[in-house]
Amino acid sequence: MKEIDSGYRKLILVCVNEREAGEAACGSRNSKEIHLRLKAIVKSKGLSRTIRVSRTRCLGKCEVGPTVVIFPENRWYGGVTLEDVEEILNRHLEPPE
Repeated sequence: MKEIDSGYRKLILVCVNEREAGEAACGSRNSKEIHLRLKAIVKSKGLSRTIRVSRTRCLGKCEVGPTVVIFPENRWYGGVTLEDVEEILNRHLEPPE
């Protein structure tokens, strides 16, 4: 095993997990669209080389999903909507130097 440098300053995880019908799950609450919007905004700002937006399976917060997690800050957001995406990014993007 070899430790590697990711090259990213931030990692954004979006739960897209799906479960049996009737069970709480991020995937049934628009999380795929949230993931796509996050990726599109990061790309449009030219930040794709420093911020990685990835889909993930269950993060264990099904009842309060969709769940988005920002690292290295370790900030967790639940009940995320498409309207929340820009605010989440604005909270975690460094101001221009």
